[in-house]
Amino acid sequence: MARYSSAWETAIEQLEEASKIAGLDPAVLALLKEPQRVFIVTFPVRMDDGSVKIFTGFRVHHCHALGPIRGGTRFHPEETLDDVKALALWMTVKNSLNGLPAGGGKGGVICNPASLSTAELERLCRAYIRAIAPLVGSWQDFPGADLGTDERTMSWMLDEWEQMHGLRHDPAAISGKALVLGGSEGRPSATGLGVMFSVRETCRVLGMEMKGLRVAVQGFGKVGSWAARLLFEQGAKIIAVSDVYGAIFRPEGLNPDEVFDHVRESGKVQGFSGAAAITNEELLELDCDVLIPAAVQSVLTEENASRVRARIVVEAANGPTTPEGEQILLSKGVFLVPDILANGGGAAIAHLERVQGLYDHYWTEEEVQKRYDIIFKQVYGQVYRIAREKEISMRMAAWVKALRRIEEAVKARGWV
Repeated sequence: MARYSSAWETAIEQLEEASKIAGLDPAVLALLKEPQRVFIVTFPVRMDDGSVKIFTGFRVHHCHALGPIRGGTRFHPEETLDDVKALALWMTVKNSLNGLPAGGGKGGVICNPASLSTAELERLCRAYIRAIAPLVGSWQDFPGADLGTDERTMSWMLDEWEQMHGLRHDPAAISGKALVLGGSEGRPSATGLGVMFSVRETCRVLGMEMKGLRVAVQGFGKVGSWAARLLFEQGAKIIAVSDVYGAIFRPEGLNPDEVFDHVRESGKVQGFSGAAAITNEELLELDCDVLIPAAVQSVLTEENASRVRARIVVEAANGPTTPEGEQILLSKGVFLVPDILANGGGAAIAHLERVQGLYDHYWTEEEVQKRYDIIFKQVYGQVYRIAREKEISMRMAAWVKALRRIEEAVKARGWV
C-alpha cells in the first residue's frame, strides 16, 4: 500500500533532505520547520438570499528573513492549513532561489468560488482582505492570485484595502490585479512562461530540439493552458491535455488555442473534435518527451511513477510528485525540473509588478518577459551546475541554492 504524503509532509521531507546536503545550521533548519506566523480568520459574508455564511481563511508567513512576505491566495473548498503552510514554505524557497528580496507566505479561504454569484464572491474577497488587513502592505505582505483567484478578485481586494486606508493608493500592496489598477503586463501567462523556459533550458542542456517535442499537460487551467500555448508557439507538439473531468489525446498533436476556445464554450476539454477521450491516469503514463503535471499535489506517486514514460517531467503544479514517486522517476533516468524552479514565473513577475507599482512606472509585456528570462536563465544554469557538481537531483540543487541564501539572511539578522 502506497503511503500518501500530504503537502506539508512532502515539504518538510524536502527541507530536511536538502538541509543535510547544504550543511545547514541546525538552528536555521529548526526555524524553517515551522512558520513564523500563522493567522486563522473567520468572517461573515451575506449571501444573495439574505442569509449569512461564516467562512474560514488563512494567511501564513513562513519566513521573512529576505524581505516582505510574498505569496498567492487560494480559494478552494478543500483548503487546509497544512496545505497553506506547505505552500508558504515553498514560496520562501522559491523567492530565495530566484534571488528576490521577499519572504514566503500563502493565503487561502475554504470556499468554492464556482458556487458563488459574482456579488457573493466580491463580498467574500472584501471580507477576507478586511480580516487580514493589518498584515497587508507593499513593505509587509503583498498577496497575489492563485488557485481560484484572478485579476478580478485581486482588484476587489486592492480596492477594499485602499478604501480602508482613506485616500492612500498603494498598487504594490496586492499583485495580480487589473492593468488599469497597476497590474503588470505578462502577469496572466507568468507561470506558464516559466514552464516553457524550463522545457527550453532542459532541451538545451540535454541536446534536444523543442520543435516536434511531444508534450502531455495534466491540468489545462491557468498554468497548464498557458504552458501548452507557449510551447506550441515554440514548435512543440501538444499530444494530450486534461482537466478535472478527464483528458483528450491526439498523437498527431492538438492546437491548444483551439482547445482553449472549446473549453471556454463547453467548460471542459472532453468533446474536442478529433481527439480521443482518455483518463487523467492514462495521460500521466503516455509515451511522450515531456510530461507537465500542472494541476494539484501528489499525482506522481510510488503507485504510478514506474509507469511514467516521459523523458522529462516539468512540475508546473506545487508538489505534484511525492518523495517516493520522485525516487522511482530518478532511478528510471527521468530528468525532473522541480516546482520551485519551473513554476517560479508567478513569483518573479509578481515581484516585477511590485517594483513597477512602487516606482509608478510600467513596462511593456516584452520588457517584463525579457527581465524574467534573464532571471530564469541565470537561476537554471546555477541549479544545473550544482546538480552536476554534487551529483544530486535538480530539486535538491535548487533547494541547496535557496537555503544557503536564506541561512545567510537569517544569520545576518542575528536570529541564530
